[in-house]
Amino acid sequence: MRHSASVKKELHRRTAIVLYLALFLMSLLVGKLYFLQIYCYGKYFSMAEKNRIRLSPLLPKRGRIFTADKKVIAKNKRHHKLTIESCGEKKFSENLELLARCLDMAEEEKKSILEVHRSFPRHAPIVVRDGLSWDEYSKLSLIFHRLTHVSTDSVYVREYPDPLEYCHVVGYVSRSDNGLQILTGKTGLEQSINDELIGEIGAMRTEINAVGRKMRLLDSTDPINGQDVVLTINSEIQKYVFDLLAAEKAGACVVLNIENGDILAMVSVPGFDNNLISSKISREQWTALTNDPLAPLLNRTISCTYPPGSIFKIVVAIAALSEGIISPSYTVHCAGGIKYGDNVFHCWNRGGHGRVNIYDAICMSCDCFFFEISQKLGIDKIVEYAEKFGFGKIAGLGLGNENAGLLPSRKWKLLRYGNSWKPYETLITGIGQGALLTTLMQLTVLFGKLYSNNYDFVPRLLAQRAPDFLSSKNKIDERYAGIVKEALHRVCNCWNGTASGSCKSSYEIAGKTGSSQVRRLKSNEAGLNQANFPWHMRDHAIFVGVAPCKNQTPRYVVAVLLEHGSSGARAAAPIARKIFDKLMAHPDGIAKN
Repeated sequence: MRHSASVKKELHRRTAIVLYLALFLMSLLVGKLYFLQIYCYGKYFSMAEKNRIRLSPLLPKRGRIFTADKKVIAKNKRHHKLTIESCGEKKFSENLELLARCLDMAEEEKKSILEVHRSFPRHAPIVVRDGLSWDEYSKLSLIFHRLTHVSTDSVYVREYPDPLEYCHVVGYVSRSDNGLQILTGKTGLEQSINDELIGEIGAMRTEINAVGRKMRLLDSTDPINGQDVVLTINSEIQKYVFDLLAAEKAGACVVLNIENGDILAMVSVPGFDNNLISSKISREQWTALTNDPLAPLLNRTISCTYPPGSIFKIVVAIAALSEGIISPSYTVHCAGGIKYGDNVFHCWNRGGHGRVNIYDAICMSCDCFFFEISQKLGIDKIVEYAEKFGFGKIAGLGLGNENAGLLPSRKWKLLRYGNSWKPYETLITGIGQGALLTTLMQLTVLFGKLYSNNYDFVPRLLAQRAPDFLSSKNKIDERYAGIVKEALHRVCNCWNGTASGSCKSSYEIAGKTGSSQVRRLKSNEAGLNQANFPWHMRDHAIFVGVAPCKNQTPRYVVAVLLEHGSSGARAAAPIARKIFDKLMAHPDGIAKN
């Protein structure tokens, strides 16, 4: 009996242990079920929804860009992509065989697609052809009823009808690398007004099955297309300027309407094909562009800087007159150079100009006259007036990569080199050489400010933006501006003017030539014809002028720069004259842009 009782007690104990263990395990199971189904419900529901529902972006059409006369210079083109959705090996091979016959697919291409299919996850669609032509798309439509799991997706790509003419103004785009593959501006207007052009992305929710195949469309939100943008550029003038500059190795031109600040043409050569960069440019093609010694990717109107040469004398003349340093009757005797300390600073005319006043000095571009008045003014006053005329700051067109140039000063010299400003540097700066650097756009703005009689003059490239300077009261003193304008008129219309041989016309042009030195001349090179130097060692040729000047207020500014063109009078001015002739042929229509 005792043995029986102890066995029975042991059985009860073991039964209790098993029951407690079972209850513990049941509690764990219930707890885990609660954790998964109640506590983590939101997390796993979201994950399940992600597996069941595919959210696909609907990309908007990028805004188009138009010239002032409604010519489209940046638009969108539909791009078709052919894909095969996930399916079995046999069905995939059958689809691929039909597509290969329809699209004249090479055996190597078929083999490559099959290898991709085997290596990709089963839910991922396989791209068969990216960029179907219209003929290929038409052929596919005839056999589509025989295909399963095959679809064509349409996206928009950027297209530039006249790439070389507008490449630097418009810029180019590329697809973003954030997975959305949306077109994003990288340079030019495409970059600077990207937020206006890009639009808003839509979305499409699709239900998919376990292998990733689309079952049904649940809902969608339409994208909002980007805004169209209108420029102030006139397409006819832009093409005419481009054709003139295309014959040159490297150069730039800006055409400006003084009345409202509109940029009518803005050309930089050489250019590049922005269609190529915006699509699938190869590494070799990109390397060729970036290593080209003529730097076709650079916008020479706003990004490249040059010594302004004699054109800067306009600023020095206004400063000297305004500060009472000189009067219209003040004269200097030019003997071909002046001695300053131990150095002799030569005029470009080594024979000298004789006794000259402010009119003669600008008309004949006498360096000695401006050596004298720069010395009297001092660098601080030169810098003060140069800043008023827009030097040392960007023009504010809204384009990326706009260069502010370099306006040297005492402070700049001290911070840059740790040295004090030397008096002779004032003389060099006064004739637009030395450390002074400007862009062609800044020289255009200089004439815009002078002939609008307004220090606040600002050019504009977007027609939607109002010309704010029209209500400005920051006027230039007309007494002194008038003296300089008369001298600039003589440059092109008097027998001894530096541009008289290339700029005489019935409507009359006023302007200033400039030769921008790229290196310091040796003593034995003085007076030599620049044509005897290698191309890269010649001076840059610059001319900036206004017209029409005969009995009326000038309406247009034309600024031309030819890299290593040697002479502003012989190389740049004749091109400007042709552009003025074109503008004068129908002034009313262009003025309304």
